Amino acid sequence: MAVLNRVIPWIVGSIVLTIAFVAIYVVVQQLDRQTADEAPARLASQVAAQLEDGVLPEVADADRVDLERSLASFYVVYSTSGLPESGSGYLGGELAQVPTGVIDVAARSGTNGVTWQPRPGLRFATVELAANGKVVLAGQSLLPSESRTDQLGFLLLLGWALAMLILAAGAFLHVRFVSDK
Repeated sequence: MAVLNRVIPWIVGSIVLTIAFVAIYVVVQQLDRQTADEAPARLASQVAAQLEDGVLPEVADADRVDLERSLASFYVVYSTSGLPESGSGYLGGELAQVPTGVIDVAARSGTNGVTWQPRPGLRFATVELAANGKVVLAGQSLLPSESRTDQLGFLLLLGWALAMLILAAGAFLHVRFVSDK
């Protein structure tokens, strides 16, 4: 029982350290994911402003973004029925088609934002804005953001493991060399 009483503070310390490392990971991951919405929000607002001025932006072939191969930001203008009309984002050789519910929400509320995964390995941060009877979807790949999160997770895991080793060594030394008096 005396050994257990000496180990309890070290167990509590390991729990607190684990919670701290997990909290750091979650906060940084969420900040990075929210930052991924910034470029699409800027692009969507730019295209929406053009639509409000009565201009449907033209896209040159050089400006087309192949969503399977490019990390560039893209946009697609949809009719309120959810059909793509123009834009720069192409998937499988055609304008990218998100689920109609994404467009419906933006058409009703004026704005929407989702993470869209058209197929495994392709994930996009998207922002949708209603403008002049249409919906503009702008997005960008989450690959850079998710790669940073993976790297951070690995570094935090190493830091946590080192902290646990130091804590375990401290607990061992405390139990071994500190006697009950």
